[in-house]
Amino acid sequence: MDAFPKCTVCQQQFTLKGPAPYQLPCLHAVCETCVTSAAGGVIVCSTCQREVNLIDTPPKKDVVRRKEVYYLTVKHRPTEFLCSNDDGNQAVCWCQECEEFLCEYCQSMHNRFKATRIHVVETFTDTTPGSIHTKPVCKLHSPYPLEYFDKNCNILICYKCRLGDHAEHDVGDVDVAADAARGRIEQHGKNVTAHHTSHQACLKSISKAVNDTKKTSSALKEAIHHTFHSLRTQLDQREKELIIDLENQTKQELSNLHTEQVASQGESERCKWTSDYIKTVLRYASNWDFLTLESSIQDTTKTHLTSLPPETHRTSATAFNTRGLDKMKSEISKFGCVTAYGSKQTDKGTQTDDSHLTDAESPNEHVEFLEVPNDPTPLHRFARIYVAEAGRETNRRETGTMTPVALQCPKLQMDAARANSDECHVTTGGELVNSPPATQHRHSGRLRVYWGTCASTPITLPPSPSTVTPVPHTPRYWETHTMVGVVGGWWWFVLEVGVIEESQVDSGWCVCDQPRSWCVSVVRCNTHQGRLCTRVCQLGEVGECYSNTMSATPGTQATLHYGVVLDVGRGRLAFIDLDREVVLAKVDVEWSESLLPMFGVGPPDRYTVNMKVISGADITMTDTKKSLINDALN
Repeated sequence: MDAFPKCTVCQQQFTLKGPAPYQLPCLHAVCETCVTSAAGGVIVCSTCQREVNLIDTPPKKDVVRRKEVYYLTVKHRPTEFLCSNDDGNQAVCWCQECEEFLCEYCQSMHNRFKATRIHVVETFTDTTPGSIHTKPVCKLHSPYPLEYFDKNCNILICYKCRLGDHAEHDVGDVDVAADAARGRIEQHGKNVTAHHTSHQACLKSISKAVNDTKKTSSALKEAIHHTFHSLRTQLDQREKELIIDLENQTKQELSNLHTEQVASQGESERCKWTSDYIKTVLRYASNWDFLTLESSIQDTTKTHLTSLPPETHRTSATAFNTRGLDKMKSEISKFGCVTAYGSKQTDKGTQTDDSHLTDAESPNEHVEFLEVPNDPTPLHRFARIYVAEAGRETNRRETGTMTPVALQCPKLQMDAARANSDECHVTTGGELVNSPPATQHRHSGRLRVYWGTCASTPITLPPSPSTVTPVPHTPRYWETHTMVGVVGGWWWFVLEVGVIEESQVDSGWCVCDQPRSWCVSVVRCNTHQGRLCTRVCQLGEVGECYSNTMSATPGTQATLHYGVVLDVGRGRLAFIDLDREVVLAKVDVEWSESLLPMFGVGPPDRYTVNMKVISGADITMTDTKKSLINDALN
């Protein structure tokens, strides 16, 4: 059922026999009751909140809504129409010339009379929105119809008006003027519709931005939670290590004290026995006995006196050294930074190890700007920029047609707390070594299966793209420098560097066999007669093999350098052999969850492996290296 229009003030529906609708300057309708009862002659439109002074701007009757109410009543409530002849019968038609409602009987009589049989009668069943019109009559010269439009006075006039007071005015046919006005009104409608469409598009984009903002917030909350969980895990691990160190030192100190106590107690008992014997000699011995026993007693006494104990024993000097605690507390209070959406990031202090913000430039983070040429020729010159705590230090070399491309180099750390302590450990200097730690620490946070460790912070995926928050495309880069020594024996796996989706981290002892993993690995290769080769593995599948990485002869040592280029916005991942100066592989991937950089090592009885991550400002960015990175991204 079509809704009847309502008064914008009292919200009551307009009815055929109810208060007449009036039109406000804002084109909204108000009923006659609200108009007459408006306090101080001021009325407020509840639809657009516009305040109207009815004294200064008297409202006009809303003839259009009156016709709308009439049509809706005919369509949905025809029983409300009664015959104008007061016979109580229901009306079935309307005579425009008589301006009366007629029942079936009166309609029949109306058609019989000679004076009315030519009138146009409209039955309710034939009523349409366009047929609800009556020909207006001039109030000054009734019954002359208003069939002209005075453009000077902007009013409808009749034939006599045109010959009289409006003779000198610009007057035209009412139908022509009405058609022109209708065209202008239609154009206004199109303009408003187009404006409404633009606002609808804006609202849609805002709604999309709201959803994207919520998703971004959720991802950042997860990243913050993981970061601080990792910190808490590391603090708990350090606490356990200190407690174990204290217990070991205490145990050793108590053992030493016990040994001294037993020795001192034995010597004390021997001294007591000797002293008692001397008293007995002095009591019972003869002169001859004194001369005989003096030598023995003297020797025994000298033996006792050669090991005199200290008057007091030294108390243990063990203490808990909290040097640097105040500095660490200060750094924690400044740790992390969350920037406003769409704004530049300001440096409050030390940023997290890995950026989870959409802005590529984070505090304490090394950012390189690669110069990408407009033609495919090799790169020779590049722009360079560092972002540090004190501000920005820029060292740029202009190169004509080069286009600067930002390269993000976040600080990346191996997670010592999650390293598999059965196979390896991370030193205080941040190196992954393929040997168990001196002290075993087992807790739920450590990797149980994987031979290695992961980064301390995952790399989250960007939010879904939209016109308001486009997907960031800033690639990131890190390297590994690994010292490898061949001990002896045969074992195929030496080391690996790569990334894996977070849910698959501890699902195997190496990354290269996992279905959602990508890595570069060094292995002992059957294809190349047992030599140590480099290969790239993707989604558990082995890629091209690069031979002669290093000799497999026992005693051989070498330092291997690999680089990783990752652009989560574009879904691009590449591995670089920095020694060979080649891009080993580059792939385009659609990731479904956050990624974790992984670092794996082989058994210590076959190889010695010391792996260190080079990231942030520690990276030395040469022209050759930038050229390789550019090749990896294109």
